Amino acid sequence: MITYNKPRLALSAVSLAILALSNPAHAQQGDDNMTRVEVTGSSIKRVASENALPLTTYKAEELEAQGLTTMSEVAVSLVTASTNEPVGGGGGGGTMINMRGLNTNRTLVLLNGRRLPNEAIGDSSVNVDVVPMSAVERVEVLRDGASSIYGTDAIAGVINFITKRTVNEVRVSVAAVQPERSGGGEQRRFSLIGGKGDLNTDGWNVYAAFDTQSRSALMQSSRPEIWDADKIVALGGTAFGTGVAGSSASPANFTVYNGGKATSTTGNPYWSTGCGSTYDTPYSLASTKASGSGNKTCILNPNLYPQLLPENRQTTLFTKASLRHGDNKLLTVEMLNTDSYIDALNPPQIAGAQTDYDKINAGVRKPLFITKSSPWYPGGSGGVPAVAGVNGQDLAVTWSLDELGAAGLHDRQKTNRIIIADEGEFMNWDYRVGFNASMSERRVGYKSGFVTTPGIYAGVANGKLNPFGKQDAAGRAYLDEISVDGQDYRTARVKYFGPDFNLSRGLMELEGGSLAVAVGGDVHREMYSDDTSMLANDVTYKTSGTPGANPSGARTVSGLYVEMDMPITKKLDLTLAARADHFSDFGSTFNPKASVRWEPLKTLMFRGTASTGFRAPTLPELYGAARTKGPSTSRWDDPLLCPSATPSQANTGSVTTDPRYAGLNLDPARVCNTQLTTLTGANPDLQPEKSRTVTAGVVIEPVKNMMVSLDVWDIRMKATIAQITEDTIFADVSRYSNLFVRNADGTLDYIVMTRLNMGGLRTRGVDLGFRYTLPTKTMGRFGVNLDGTFVDKYASQKDAGGAWYDSVGRPGALATGSTSANTYIFKWRHNLRFSWNMGDFGMQLTQAYTSSYEDTNALPSQKPGQPFYNVIKPYTLYNLSTNYRFSKQLRVTLGVNNLFNQEPPLSNQRLSSRVVFAQNIAKPIGRAYSLRAEYAF
Repeated sequence: MITYNKPRLALSAVSLAILALSNPAHAQQGDDNMTRVEVTGSSIKRVASENALPLTTYKAEELEAQGLTTMSEVAVSLVTASTNEPVGGGGGGGTMINMRGLNTNRTLVLLNGRRLPNEAIGDSSVNVDVVPMSAVERVEVLRDGASSIYGTDAIAGVINFITKRTVNEVRVSVAAVQPERSGGGEQRRFSLIGGKGDLNTDGWNVYAAFDTQSRSALMQSSRPEIWDADKIVALGGTAFGTGVAGSSASPANFTVYNGGKATSTTGNPYWSTGCGSTYDTPYSLASTKASGSGNKTCILNPNLYPQLLPENRQTTLFTKASLRHGDNKLLTVEMLNTDSYIDALNPPQIAGAQTDYDKINAGVRKPLFITKSSPWYPGGSGGVPAVAGVNGQDLAVTWSLDELGAAGLHDRQKTNRIIIADEGEFMNWDYRVGFNASMSERRVGYKSGFVTTPGIYAGVANGKLNPFGKQDAAGRAYLDEISVDGQDYRTARVKYFGPDFNLSRGLMELEGGSLAVAVGGDVHREMYSDDTSMLANDVTYKTSGTPGANPSGARTVSGLYVEMDMPITKKLDLTLAARADHFSDFGSTFNPKASVRWEPLKTLMFRGTASTGFRAPTLPELYGAARTKGPSTSRWDDPLLCPSATPSQANTGSVTTDPRYAGLNLDPARVCNTQLTTLTGANPDLQPEKSRTVTAGVVIEPVKNMMVSLDVWDIRMKATIAQITEDTIFADVSRYSNLFVRNADGTLDYIVMTRLNMGGLRTRGVDLGFRYTLPTKTMGRFGVNLDGTFVDKYASQKDAGGAWYDSVGRPGALATGSTSANTYIFKWRHNLRFSWNMGDFGMQLTQAYTSSYEDTNALPSQKPGQPFYNVIKPYTLYNLSTNYRFSKQLRVTLGVNNLFNQEPPLSNQRLSSRVVFAQNIAKPIGRAYSLRAEYAF
């Protein structure tokens, strides 16, 4: 039998950094004997205690001991990052990590040091739900950006998920999270991991890890405290059925037309009898009377149908084979295959004025008419009650198709990745080569409750459909005929493939050790396509993408980097690195990086880094959705043709009296308090973003088994890519006058709302780490861990040269597609963990704290000092987890999430749809109990 030498450790220094820093004296004394390993963020092997980078590691067993059972929960636990998760009825591409509040497309996510394919529709961010939870050994977080090794687009930082090197046993685990309250939100997980072979004795190992997990939907109706009428009113909103006119409802509302023009007469045939739904729905109060002077319409209850959390499932299969060959070389093959879906429910499909069907011109929609020829006309033969004053005029109806039930979307994502890599030593050089081939596909379609909009218009026109009540047999059959349930309308694909290499070796001996150098590079091809069928044009409600558009793009990126580690003395180490990249569509860029580590005492270390970054616009930002004209999301006054002293507030202007436009015969409905035309879509003229990052930190060991770290970071960006908001434009129309494109006669053609290179961004803060372990002889081992981030500044410009706005503690962070989305930068955020282990028993109590911040406060009545101005108070959650190892084979973990049943704070982030909990810091599940059991064979 051939015996193989013990392989060189492949662990990153991150996995040893905490231990080394907690006892620097021991690490320093053992430098000569310790194995040099590869550091995340560096390509040179070194002793763990030599690390100068701000790194944090989270071991898998520690995460599991906290009761974290999914990658989404792991991502949320990272203090330096927030997450974009699927919430409500919007579906989405999964869980995205957003470090430093710089957006998910500025955080680089790796699996075993190589890139994962992005979620396909956005093609800018990685869905971490695809990471195989059962195979993960640890999570490494590099908190300084612009990695010269992995790519300078990592402006915010790097998250590296490291899987187990080998597995030679079989482990089965099951886990469940059960909310204390009924209604949904239950989680289930099953995993199986097994392998065979020993690299040391057999020279090979093969293992596979299978994970499947699911979460049931949680409907808004199951959490009535979130949409309590008094609480909504306290935020400045309007309670259901109070003081508002109905729009789309079931039964439908109508507006009387005379001579082809709408009158002020509106109503509903069933208003006098209470507007109760006439359909066979599970909700007896789907609609109710809308109050108000002269208002006789009905209103759909906005609290019954929406979801707080969508149903989802992820299934992952990860396989890895390793083979020793030659002189202690290692060949590995990794395969990742995932399949996940997010099924979102929304209020029933709507038809009428809100459907965008057959636009006459932008902002003006074709009404859905019912005429006196229909048997379902009020007072007709179909039995719909007559309405006073309605005697044969055309009626434009606004109809919620309650009979179809909630409108369900399915959103399915598949990811496939294969890595072939080899590493070893050749002619005194450590080498690593590999090839990455990855693909991600996402399909979005109609699951339930959808029919074609043209079919609805035709069915109402020919009398087959009754918008005022339950369908007869012919109407029901017609709805089945025009159904699109089960059909996909959008398919997007992302492909990424290319080789990489790295060579490193020591060159000469310095006073502090070996001067080492590394050179490496990679070439990859990125391809993106996003096809939206014309089916989306026929079903315009709750769909995304541009019907009939098939945007695509591709680029080739090649990069070379060099790194040199110079241990000038035993106490001072300097590392210099530089990376040169060439983009087939943006030319070349060069970005240096430097880091320094100084250890004047065995219990004191200083460290610092400086680097520049470069992020080319993503392919969808450049070549994605076609430029399309459409109505604005809010109503506005045309600043030129309906001028106002306060253009930021609609319906305050009046038609211009300027004689230059006297011949236009302006219709006030077209220029005042109306939806103006906007131009949205990709922008091939975008330029790259550039950044500069500086960090400086200190690590001290004041007493044995205690470590304190303090790292200051400062990031500056320019030419940030985002989509300007309508609110921003109308808040200063003179500044953004260039975005109003007009026809020769002065009428508005469109407002530019495509993605733009905007101004700069500056953010600065401090990361605090604290670790203390107290071992005792009779009472076990106690521990305290703290990870916290303090943000001192988050200032951004809406355009180059403009004013700086600080967004710490208020909305306005650089979010996906917008500079003022519901993304917040918290002044202070921390995770504090207390642990106790004694024998086979362990316990952890975790506190997650988020500081106070200003709410969205978008309504005119929500201004500082006014009654409806909302501030979210500091929010604290406690999770308790215990585990016991019954034997070498069996381990059981029990936990309570949200130990004190803390309700989510109410917010006006989405007041209009009545989802009013603070989604960015809390979930509406309430107290939940978790159970996990693992058995090893």
